Amino acid sequence: MNNKLNAINTFICVAEAGSFSAAARQTGMKQSAVSQQIAALEDELGVVLLHRTTRAMALTEQGERYLQQMRPLLAAMQEVEGQLRPVQQALKGKVHIQLPSGLGQLFLPHLLNLQRLNPELHLTLALDDRIVDVVSERVDIALRLSETPPEQYAARFLSRIETPLFAASERVRDQPITTLEQLAQQPYVRFSAIAQDAPLRLISDKQQSVTLKVNTVFRANSSEGLLQALQANIGVGAMQLPLVSEAVKTARLVRILPEYRLPDRFLYAVFPDARFIPLRVRRVVELIEQVVAELPPN
Repeated sequence: MNNKLNAINTFICVAEAGSFSAAARQTGMKQSAVSQQIAALEDELGVVLLHRTTRAMALTEQGERYLQQMRPLLAAMQEVEGQLRPVQQALKGKVHIQLPSGLGQLFLPHLLNLQRLNPELHLTLALDDRIVDVVSERVDIALRLSETPPEQYAARFLSRIETPLFAASERVRDQPITTLEQLAQQPYVRFSAIAQDAPLRLISDKQQSVTLKVNTVFRANSSEGLLQALQANIGVGAMQLPLVSEAVKTARLVRILPEYRLPDRFLYAVFPDARFIPLRVRRVVELIEQVVAELPPN
C-alpha cells in the first residue's frame, strides 16, 4: 500500500514538474528510481499514464484523468493526518490563485501577508481578467465577476459589485452631466473586450434597462488602465465601486448620473472540485471573504 502511495505521489510530482529529471530534483530521488515507480504504477493499473520521448513527456488521456482524480484524494489524506496531530501546523503547500486584475490589487497585500506568516505556503498569483479553465490550468481558486453563477464548476458567492458611472471632477465642474443625452455626447472609455461601437447597457435604480450609443474614444484591457484614463479626463466611463473609492474620496473622480449604473455583477470563488477543498485553499478563501466584507459598501 505504501509503495503504491509513493508511486502515486511520484506520478503527480512528474506531471506537475513536467519532466522526470525535474521531479527527481524536487524529490531527491534518482531519475531512474522515478522512472521505475511510474513504470510499476502503469503495470499495476494496466494503462499508460505518460508518453515519453528523449526530449519530452506528456500525459496520456488516462494519465490526465488519473491525475485529476488522485490529486484531491491524496491531499485529503494528508489533511486528515495533519488534523490528527495535537497542534495544527502552519499552512503549507501550493495554492494557485487567479484574480481579476482590478479587484485582485485589493487582495494582494493581504495574500502577501498570509505568505509571510506561513513560509511553507507557496502562492502563485495570476492577475488576469480572462476566464481560465481551472482544471487544465491547475488553478485552485479563481475569482470571477459575472451576472450569473458559473455553471461548470463549484462556486461560492462572495459579494455583489456595483459599477456606476464616473467622470473627472474638472469635466463636470462647469457643465454637470445630468441626462442620458448629455452622457451620449461625452467621450467614453471602456474595456477593450467590448466592441468599440457596442451600445452601452445601463440599469436604473428601478431595475429598468436602457441602451445608449456612446462615443468610445479609449479602450484598455485592465481596470487600472481605465481608472487612469478617467482620472486623466480622457472621457467618462463605468468602474467597479471598490476600485474608485480612493479617487472619489480625494475628489479626483465624481459619480455622474447616480440613478444609472452598469448591470450588477457578482463575485464568486470558483474551485476545480467541490468534493475536497484543502485547508490551505479554504484559509485563502476565508481571507478573501474578510477583505470583501471590508470593501466600500455598494
